[in-house]
Amino acid sequence: MIQEFAAKKLIPTTLELGGKDPLIVFKDANLKRAAKGAVWGAFTNSGQVCMSAERIYVEESIYDDFLNMVKIETEKLIQGTDEDSDIGSMTFPKQKEIVKQHVKDALEKGAVLVSGSPPDKWDDSMFIQPIILANLKQDMEVVCEETFGPVMPVIPFKTEEEVIKLANESNYGLNASVWTSDLKKARRVASRLVSGAVTVNEVLVSVANHYLPFGGTKDSGIGRYHSEEGLKIFCHEKAIILDRGKRNKEIQWYPYKGKYAAFLQLFQSYFRERKKWIRFLQSYLKLLRK
Repeated sequence: MIQEFAAKKLIPTTLELGGKDPLIVFKDANLKRAAKGAVWGAFTNSGQVCMSAERIYVEESIYDDFLNMVKIETEKLIQGTDEDSDIGSMTFPKQKEIVKQHVKDALEKGAVLVSGSPPDKWDDSMFIQPIILANLKQDMEVVCEETFGPVMPVIPFKTEEEVIKLANESNYGLNASVWTSDLKKARRVASRLVSGAVTVNEVLVSVANHYLPFGGTKDSGIGRYHSEEGLKIFCHEKAIILDRGKRNKEIQWYPYKGKYAAFLQLFQSYFRERKKWIRFLQSYLKLLRK
């Protein structure tokens, strides 16, 4: 609605519209760190963070071990409202219903509840016990729609190529994370993820660095805030060209009679893989004399 209104008045906008962020764990990662990071990334603020880790992709050979590790870490969490609590409640009743629908849809389609309670056992409070789901398919709502709640879908993958395809198979592209001890591989994967930001062996924190531009791709929004680029979006940039005004004319001004061959040679000598500067200069001087 904001974009539609702004467009009618040609008002520039930057829109951050949420995400479905993938967290990719390769077998050579520090798995203890990755498991703790995944639990925090998925459940901090009860999952109500635009950059929450909402899709956890784990290399097949370590999948069972990693699933058990995040289960153990999740079941340690203290849910409540006091200063020693790890995770609080949902804040918006309508969003709780969306989370319930996503989990219900997944379970009805064959997903396995690894941790947490099924929706039919939830009480009327705004608290949702942190949920881990396995045996998922890409077309399930909990995998393709923004859940924005304490739900962690964990999905296996076999190859680097496959996980890049799975991660990019989303309408969203706000943030992503890659977990591996091979930094060359991390950079390679990060460069191919269609995402506004990628963290390596970390999660969420890019938004906290005000020197980095923050924003999304695809349905996650347009524009950036933070950083120099983020400041510029609130400004009207002005280009100024200054000429000393000594010459009486420029080569591109009228008349054009007799200039075509020289212009053609000028362009051909410049717009080529290896520029021919002598021919370029000859053409320019010829045009100056016209």
